[in-house]
Amino acid sequence: MSYKIVLTPVAKQNIEDATVYYKNKVSAKVAKLFIDDYRKTFKDILKTKYFRFFFQEFRGKPMKKFPFIVFYTIDEEQKVIFIKAVFNANQDDQKYTDIK
Repeated sequence: MSYKIVLTPVAKQNIEDATVYYKNKVSAKVAKLFIDDYRKTFKDILKTKYFRFFFQEFRGKPMKKFPFIVFYTIDEEQKVIFIKAVFNANQDDQKYTDIK
């Protein structure tokens, strides 16, 4: 049985915010490149699963082209990878203190 990815509402909002930012502040092309990069990162997580721990049970996989880290946990019994946040590494980390 293969694993599936589930995005939390926080992660969905992170992706939405980044996409809107790149579209409005840079260009639609860059926004599309961001989307492509996070999709590639999700595929990498599905393929490898066990990237390094950043904090407690949170693993993280940096995106290749954008300054973001995808934080996730793994439920081994249900074979689910929960994407908890897509963190902009250039921002203040204190804004994510409520992620559970």
